[in-house]
Amino acid sequence: MKKIYKIILEKALPYYEKGRKGDIEHVKWLSNTIPNFVDEKEVDFDILMPLAILHDVGYSKVPKDSDPLKLDIRKLHSEEGAKIAEKILKKINYPQEKIKELKRLILKHDNWAFGDSFATEPYLRIFNNFDFMWVVSPKGFPAYQNIVKKDAKGTIEAIEKAQEKNIEQGRVWYNKKIGNYYEKLLKERKKEIKQ
Repeated sequence: MKKIYKIILEKALPYYEKGRKGDIEHVKWLSNTIPNFVDEKEVDFDILMPLAILHDVGYSKVPKDSDPLKLDIRKLHSEEGAKIAEKILKKINYPQEKIKELKRLILKHDNWAFGDSFATEPYLRIFNNFDFMWVVSPKGFPAYQNIVKKDAKGTIEAIEKAQEKNIEQGRVWYNKKIGNYYEKLLKERKKEIKQ
């Protein structure tokens, strides 16, 4: 990971410590996974990586035990997250035009829940692929299970239903490699349930 991204993560961690359980693992997973599936020639990683690192810092300002699936909580954490991200990025003298774009993206990153497709937003499209995929990762699955309050089988059903909705609303995989990785992780979680 590039030094500047490590600095951003370091500055973001105190906010994540005040936020939801599991979010530190979530942003670390995103930061380590995304570069394996996206070519730096396709998009500006100086936008994509801070987006992955900072997108959920706003949960530090959301009342504890709030339901992150509720639309008002999605909106609130995005608004608060954009403010916190700006504060962090200004402290490290990040380029102003990139701060402006990151604030815009953080404000919109959960708008898929309001029906946005992100078809013309490559950063949000890539980011949301991985943000969603987190729920089938080894550490993300139990975190999501806790959010949806279902047993393992019910959680798999909820994930598959959400993925059907993603496809229906035009939120498709950015590339085949990403889609294949999702399928691999989903298969692993299903196998664990059967054991």
